[in-house]
Amino acid sequence: MLDSYATVADNYDIMIDWSARMAHERPFFERFFQEAQVWRVLDIGSATGHHSRMFAELGAKVIGLEPSQAMLMKARELTPGVNPHFVEGDFGHVPQLKRQFDLITVLGNTLAHVKDADELQQAVQAMHNALSPNGHLCIQVINYDCLLAVGSQWLPLISRQVDGKEYLFLREHRLQGVSAEFTMITLINNEVWQQQVERSSHLALTSDVLKLALKQAGFKKISLYGDYARKSFDPGKSSSLIVVARQ
Repeated sequence: MLDSYATVADNYDIMIDWSARMAHERPFFERFFQEAQVWRVLDIGSATGHHSRMFAELGAKVIGLEPSQAMLMKARELTPGVNPHFVEGDFGHVPQLKRQFDLITVLGNTLAHVKDADELQQAVQAMHNALSPNGHLCIQVINYDCLLAVGSQWLPLISRQVDGKEYLFLREHRLQGVSAEFTMITLINNEVWQQQVERSSHLALTSDVLKLALKQAGFKKISLYGDYARKSFDPGKSSSLIVVARQ
């Protein structure tokens, strides 16, 4: 199978300021782990493993599920010990897992990689079935409600200096019907400028689309947040949509 993230993996941890991101997101999960008594976590789309390692630090036994071999290799290189444990797989592998997880996380716009509404419903149903009784699902995607209104959106430019090289990351989401094309342009200056362009198609997961899929899968309590400070989701202003659903 073609690893569409093989080239992205090389620069993934350069693009994201993980120290700042973890400092911002960790209090949300610390509080959640205490309130929900989380001991077993499935982190879907675990990439290079930063969230999975944070969940392990919070005391959980963690499985990181990731389809990209390049991302998995980096995750394993960065992870001492056996927790978290990283496994190659995607949403199609979730039904093979027993009903055992207190929390399933799908962060970083991972769920938007499903190709259509049917695949979305299958993925959400599989995650519901893999949760222990009263288990929780946490989803984070971009604010597709806002993208639906404006049509296209350039994210803030990211600039990095690493090992004598200059990196510029430009990212755009552009709506195309029920899908959104995501374009990432990476410019690398190592004496001469080089350019990499990656494009992928995402399903536009608006709040209404997600709520319907979750209800049809059997989730009872669904909470929508606009950020990790638990502010209420504002379709016109929030930068992200964070959904917490309970069985």
